[in-house]
Amino acid sequence: MGINDEETLTANLIDPSSLDDPLPPVSKGEVQDPKCRDAWAAILFYAQLIAVCCVCGIFGVPAVQKNLNGGGGGQQEVEVKIDYTGLIYITLIAAASSFILSTISLSLMTSCPKFLIQLSLLFSLGLSVLITAISFYYQQYIAGAFGILFFVMSCCYACCVWRRIPFAAANLNSGLSAVKKNGGVFVTSVVITVVSFGYLVLWMVAMVGVYDATGAAEQENVQSSMGGYTFLLLLALFWTQQVFQNTIHVIVAGVVSTWWFAPDDASSCCSVAIKDSFVRATTYSFGSICFGSLLVAIIQTLRSMLESVRNDNSNDGCAAFVLCLVDCLLQCLQGMLEYFNKFAYIYVGMYGYSYLEAGKNVMTLFHAKGWNIIIADDLVSNTLSLFTLIGGGLVGCVGLAMNAAFPSWLAGFEGAASGIAFGFSFLVGLVITSIMLSVVDSSVNTVLVSFAEAPQEFELNHPKLSGEMRDAWRLVYPAECGF
Repeated sequence: MGINDEETLTANLIDPSSLDDPLPPVSKGEVQDPKCRDAWAAILFYAQLIAVCCVCGIFGVPAVQKNLNGGGGGQQEVEVKIDYTGLIYITLIAAASSFILSTISLSLMTSCPKFLIQLSLLFSLGLSVLITAISFYYQQYIAGAFGILFFVMSCCYACCVWRRIPFAAANLNSGLSAVKKNGGVFVTSVVITVVSFGYLVLWMVAMVGVYDATGAAEQENVQSSMGGYTFLLLLALFWTQQVFQNTIHVIVAGVVSTWWFAPDDASSCCSVAIKDSFVRATTYSFGSICFGSLLVAIIQTLRSMLESVRNDNSNDGCAAFVLCLVDCLLQCLQGMLEYFNKFAYIYVGMYGYSYLEAGKNVMTLFHAKGWNIIIADDLVSNTLSLFTLIGGGLVGCVGLAMNAAFPSWLAGFEGAASGIAFGFSFLVGLVITSIMLSVVDSSVNTVLVSFAEAPQEFELNHPKLSGEMRDAWRLVYPAECGF
């Protein structure tokens, strides 16, 4: 090759920076200055909270008192006294059992995460086979056909994701290690959930008051006025519940990121990381939490109102089809927002970004790393959901056992005693187990974001876990892992 040919080739080389849409450079997030962000959303949230409290006090409490005092009926009422002491005992035992089972579940996940993820996939296959067999046994052939379809779809899904199990198991193990080092985050989550339950009782009293007050109006105006009040109250309920849920998510993200970058500050039950993350989530970042929660709550409220319209038998076929289509669109939009929030709030907890800025930065990070498919993996979430259902069912069985051992506890409920014992225990077990395992889910997602951003820090601070993560990622995603 002559000198002129080399010069020609050199002149024709393309500068990579001149290509269209090059991948943006991967940059780490930066801790933001301690100031309130998206403050308008926090102010609006507190305003609706005060409004619900006022409605509860002005209309709700008098309405409840009136109903408790007999409501003005002239007929003689038969007083039935039921002793709720036994129900309280069963509820407390169910709560204690839930914490014990959740602790056992966390230990099992740590010891054999890969096997448990495989078990969750096989469980869905077994469930579809059981549904199909029961349907054909009772000659419900249409349901049996759907059972076969569900089985085929479950088999296809299991075949597609089976090779990803080592990746999911490594993420789950790292996430569990982080939260087990900071056990106080579970206590914080339970306290927030108790506060959330208290708000739910407050909201129900307010709803009773509004219904009672509007019922006194003329009949033709009741429907229109109740529709507006119901929309506002449902919006307040969904918004508040979303805020509580996302606050837990942001706290966990802050704790896990501290464990990732500075493990000495996040290595005990009452570590500094838990306190600092709680303070940030409830002050500087609270407006960002309220912002994203409001967007999801609006869609949830619209879907709830739409569902009530769909249940109206006066709708013709065309109107029912349009309502179904709108509900489907809203459901898709809600799923997209919840997916966006899941990762946006991790950056809010890690660095204190505003809501929109956090979402933009974390999605840019995944796009730059080429991990758009990886973050859509739901194997860990499916496994945690299965454990939640199993935990609720086992605690429900504990309630049945308590009713059999101490029948006098629920004697006043007569024939419904067994159902009440199982139902209350199942509900308590479901709520507590879901809280405990939602912390793990948030931790796993934070591990995913942190590993995308700072794998070197993970190798330095947690070499054993880092080695497991790297081996799993090389096996499952050799092209995307980047090492």
